Amino acid sequence: MKFKFSKNLDYQREAIDAVVGIFDTGKNIVQAERPFVLRDSASPIISNELEINNERIRKNVLAIQKTNRIELDPRTGGDDNVSDFSIEMETGTGKTYVYLRTILELNQKYGLKKFIILVPSVAIREGVLKTIEQTKEHFRELYNVGFGSFAYDSSKLSKVREFAQSLDIQIMIMTIQSFNSDDRVMRQTPDRFNGESPIGLVAATKPVIIMDEPQNMASDLSQAAIADLKPLFKLRYSATHKEIINLVYRLTPVEAYKRGLVKKIAVFGVQADDASAFNFKVLNIETKKGEYPKAKVLVEVKNADGKFAVKEVVFKAGDELEKKTKNPKYVGLEVRDVNASRNRVELSDGKFYILEAESENKEAIFRTQIHETIKAHFDKQEELGEEIKVLSLFFIDRVHNYVANDGMIRTIFIEEFEKLKKNYDKFKKVDVGAVHKGYFANKKEKGEIVYQDTKGDSKIDKDAYDLIMKDKERLLSFSEPVSFIFSHSALKEGWDNPNIFQICTLKETHSLMKKRQEIGRGLRLALNVDGDRVYDSRINVLTVVANESYQRYVGQLQAEFIEAGYTQTLDTTDAKEKKVLVKTTKHLESADFKELWKRISKKTKYNLEVSTNKLIKEAVSKINELDIRNPMVTVERGQIFFDEKNRMQISREPGAAGMRINKNVVVENIVGRVARETGVTQKTVFAMLSELENLEILFKNPEEYVRSIILITESCLNNLLINEGLKYIPTGDTWEMSLFEPFEALSSRSIPSRLSVFDRVLFDSDGERKFAEALEGSRYVKVYTKLPRDFRIDTPLGDYIPDWAIVWQENGKEKLYFVRETKFGYKNTEQELSLNELQKIICGKRHFAAIGVDFKVVEKEDLSDLIGGRGIRYV
Repeated sequence: MKFKFSKNLDYQREAIDAVVGIFDTGKNIVQAERPFVLRDSASPIISNELEINNERIRKNVLAIQKTNRIELDPRTGGDDNVSDFSIEMETGTGKTYVYLRTILELNQKYGLKKFIILVPSVAIREGVLKTIEQTKEHFRELYNVGFGSFAYDSSKLSKVREFAQSLDIQIMIMTIQSFNSDDRVMRQTPDRFNGESPIGLVAATKPVIIMDEPQNMASDLSQAAIADLKPLFKLRYSATHKEIINLVYRLTPVEAYKRGLVKKIAVFGVQADDASAFNFKVLNIETKKGEYPKAKVLVEVKNADGKFAVKEVVFKAGDELEKKTKNPKYVGLEVRDVNASRNRVELSDGKFYILEAESENKEAIFRTQIHETIKAHFDKQEELGEEIKVLSLFFIDRVHNYVANDGMIRTIFIEEFEKLKKNYDKFKKVDVGAVHKGYFANKKEKGEIVYQDTKGDSKIDKDAYDLIMKDKERLLSFSEPVSFIFSHSALKEGWDNPNIFQICTLKETHSLMKKRQEIGRGLRLALNVDGDRVYDSRINVLTVVANESYQRYVGQLQAEFIEAGYTQTLDTTDAKEKKVLVKTTKHLESADFKELWKRISKKTKYNLEVSTNKLIKEAVSKINELDIRNPMVTVERGQIFFDEKNRMQISREPGAAGMRINKNVVVENIVGRVARETGVTQKTVFAMLSELENLEILFKNPEEYVRSIILITESCLNNLLINEGLKYIPTGDTWEMSLFEPFEALSSRSIPSRLSVFDRVLFDSDGERKFAEALEGSRYVKVYTKLPRDFRIDTPLGDYIPDWAIVWQENGKEKLYFVRETKFGYKNTEQELSLNELQKIICGKRHFAAIGVDFKVVEKEDLSDLIGGRGIRYV
């Protein structure tokens, strides 16, 4: 199979536009090609240049933040902050694709050519290289331009020289470790470099630095090393920024979840339920200068409501267990000693507890986890059939437990697979040996492969990473039998797979891997066998099978979101929670609903129309503001001499001279080019050019002038289309009643219904639940439904799915048939909703207006704004 990429994902476009807009001068002038410039180097260098002042950049950043509804960053302002920008995107939403496409946009708009992608690890580097390989054809179709890309290799320094001297777009991918110390080859001066250092050559290009996961490059050493690259500006991309500078785009986990851009999360908690067991598990021992050692321990704590729960508590010598836990089970016990050198805690009864000692229930817990993961895998694959291949990922405690023939995890997996497959027709004849594989760091010793428990960042991990990164497409094909993947830490970052539906943690994740990092391996939306993205929310559910209680896992996950600064956190569901079959009711066949459906089920298509006169007027006004001068030859005056070691040196004088070029130029068919690149008719382009007052610029600097005309025309056209040119027209087709089919749902995410066309109503938020309850309790509601996910209205921005359809009749009055969009919990809905969401709602409103259906947005859970009034006034 082959991965397919969409060019029109709205949130990705928003992130790209946010960065490109930072350097907009207001005149949309694209710089012409620059000549070679001889700098303080023996080599001709092609460097990045931008003609924009700091004040304009600050103004642009503030405007972008306002557009993207980002709380203004107090650090915006001051000269130090005009070359550093942050973009926050949730894991699984295509961050790498976004910054690669941003590179091409920056080249197209501003002529920038030199880019360095900095990554903190080999894993992420390999992931970036894989994405470049997958997207090259896609980007060539979009931009009709090629680019050179390579991973920096100290043994291939000729690539560095090519990077500096090439006239083409160049992308170099580097790990921060490859140049952050003086002894690195990047900082040396090899003979073949004529006394220059590779890093000096790179710095002369004034590269754009793209930092992938910048929180892992925050040390003083790393920051100093990055500064040595003399970047034109830096772009920071991450889902988990520790430091945010000039944030221009934010796609939070909650927004990604609500917009259906990532999978939903279900958690299956597994723990030993032995109430009499003595819970005291040492997780970590910390030592600080001048303080006694402290131990973080899992103990059973009595909560304020009288219930008991296993929680992390910090102890030091002398602490009384009962006093700190409120649990009488620990009566009379205190911590006698916390010994960091021996990794143990001694209690007053003389017993020692070793750091991360094996649990006596470990095998039973692992067996239950593996059983439930395999069962969930089989159930999911049977549900999806041959359209989507299901993968499951296991994080294990020790590699030996899997790679050894008698390893505990391998043995349990084989036993449970063989036991369960008998109940599933699709898997009855499957050979267990073919379906599972482990990816671990390994090395050869005396001809034998030796696997290691590593942290995922060592040199020997590269082979493990290569295997996964380069076979990602194969894993999604049914021709490849492997569907259960085992890893220790080789997959902790830089890798994910869209068809991971189960993640099983057969290890403690409290220290080496955060919950968000763990679930990030499977958040991306699934792909079918044709490589197309699947958007059905009922399919896109990631189940985490954890070796702890559901409550503890979710509590820690939510705590990580709060620690990261989010006031809202993700909704998760308990995978063990009872599911119910939601069935249609008699209301589906009622006269009221049939009339409602007759009105709202009409399909439309949209046309994009624009007033030619308005387009010409707006474009001409902006083009007339252009101030483009003749191309300029830059002269840098200096002396070349040889020092006492016979090395060539260059001494440049300040105040370089220059002159404008005056020459005859060949003007191409400007009408045809503008029409071809903007989609506007040649007649309209000719009319536009006829009204220009500065057409003489065409004969001075034709390339800059034509590019600027194209950009301005596109901008004016898009604005008019969005604000005035969108029209919906009924097609005569309708949605079928077959959209209303029985389905499974969680009982906790639905309420019983007596008035809906389904016997239970699903809700995505507490506000929706209260709204549904108000509908159920209203004497005016005749019938209603939450519209199915497949009831989708086509818009230029992607599909729009409205919320509710209702039949309403007050005493003796005419029946009303209407559709309502609900938005709850906002202080200022128009300000807080994303521009994309607002524009989709506008499209929905125009669709329903075209078929004569009453539509508006309401914000009151008690139905008080359901009828009458204007609702929210969207612009």
